[in-house]
Amino acid sequence: MLSARTDHVPVQVTTIQLTKENYSRWSAAITMGIVGQGRIAYVNGRKVEPAADSLAWDTWFLEDNQVKTWIVNSVSPDIQTLILRKKTARDMWIILEQMYGQKKRKVLVYQLMKDVYALRQGALSVANFYAALKSKWEDLDYHSDITWRCPHDQMQYMTKEWENRIFLFLSGLNDDFENIRSQILNSDESFSIEDVYSRVEAEEQRRLLSSGRKGDELSAYVSRAPVGTPHSSRKCAHCKKL
Repeated sequence: MLSARTDHVPVQVTTIQLTKENYSRWSAAITMGIVGQGRIAYVNGRKVEPAADSLAWDTWFLEDNQVKTWIVNSVSPDIQTLILRKKTARDMWIILEQMYGQKKRKVLVYQLMKDVYALRQGALSVANFYAALKSKWEDLDYHSDITWRCPHDQMQYMTKEWENRIFLFLSGLNDDFENIRSQILNSDESFSIEDVYSRVEAEEQRRLLSSGRKGDELSAYVSRAPVGTPHSSRKCAHCKKL
């Protein structure tokens, strides 16, 4: 029975390696991997160790060690030494969260904000510049601890926040995008960040084609589809509604 449970079990469930700076991204990636393998209860505390003399212990021990292997294989070597001797996958998870997930939240938010405002397109394609900004925004959203009293307040805040992010994206573009930037800013239409990205990226593609850049040079600039605007799942503390 135990050998059957080890068939086709991967030794790695994410390619993202935990360092001292990327806990939020790592935890999201490895959580998806563990959920996909049906083992999330081993890290969230729902799957507790049974009595050592029970029939369930062998299965628990096997599966818990599978999760421990996934965690160890997804962290940098210097972090591995901190968790390798932990008894359970849950123990590993807790120590990593305490060390990197809850540590110096204000410092993390400050550094993320500093990075966002300093980020410029430079030699990046529009797609890669947008992806870099998007990654920073997602980290900021993860570390946000706002409690909403009312859905209307939340909606107003999110509308303003995404307007500010549009300004950041446009201001970070190279100067040769001044025409499309001015068109967007002077328009009476209301654009989402996805609309703005799409327009700027289309302008980049048009310019590449008109300048005769083809083949590998053009493919290097093929954009990735933008990730949709995240929707907050926080509930209004007063209304009990999203």
